[in-house]
Amino acid sequence: MSTSRLIFFLLLTATAARGGELTAGWQALGAYRADDAMQVFTAGAQSANPTVAREGRFGRGMALLTKQPVTSGQIDEARRLFAELADSGTDDPAQGARFFLGRIAQHHQETPDAAEAARQFRRLIAEHERSVWAQSALSRLALLQLYALDPALSPEQRIAETEKLLAHAHVPPAEGELHIALAEAIFFYRLPAQAALPHLLAAERLGGYDRVGRADVLLQIAELSRLSGQKAQAAKFYHLFLNENPRDTANYNARMHLAEVEGPGASR
Repeated sequence: MSTSRLIFFLLLTATAARGGELTAGWQALGAYRADDAMQVFTAGAQSANPTVAREGRFGRGMALLTKQPVTSGQIDEARRLFAELADSGTDDPAQGARFFLGRIAQHHQETPDAAEAARQFRRLIAEHERSVWAQSALSRLALLQLYALDPALSPEQRIAETEKLLAHAHVPPAEGELHIALAEAIFFYRLPAQAALPHLLAAERLGGYDRVGRADVLLQIAELSRLSGQKAQAAKFYHLFLNENPRDTANYNARMHLAEVEGPGASR
């Protein structure tokens, strides 16, 4: 499960478990019915119960970023709601609000502000490292460090700095996303491809990918293992790929390479 879907799952689970009166809003948001969610959260924001009111304002901010088409006015209102929440507490809405302040700066506003996004994500990780929000922020911060921040850093330095984020990953989806981001950056910068192999192996071990994503990881591991002379490992992952993806267009080449690594004299 990706960290984005994990957020919605945990929100639904938490509100349902405590009989939250805003559960219908989270269910609507999870089903991409932003208008319905907006009605529930707008009403909740007016609650006399401070906890419900904060959750309502947070939910309204999320709905504003989900309701299509997303206008600059919606983004501005969401930013205001999130800033108020993030600066007025340490509860779940405050943490989630800081996460979305980072996402607005990184993704939603007309001119992305990588430095501001990184500032929000780093503060969230520093203050609430084990929360689902901080764990979700790790892969977003990784992309900023790998591609957008510190233009004077070499690709090798960017990757080395981003590898340090692995120490802060405490759930498999967050750790797996970091490993995939690092492997993709190694390919993007055309660094020695073998450096990506440990990250891909870790990502495969952690799991949590859809069929297409897992197929890509399996095939990449098999190919890099073959090219580095690790024939037994290559054969293992070619077999996994072929068994799980019997109709994939890459099967012909995969079978040819499997025959190569399992041929006479192949080292096991």
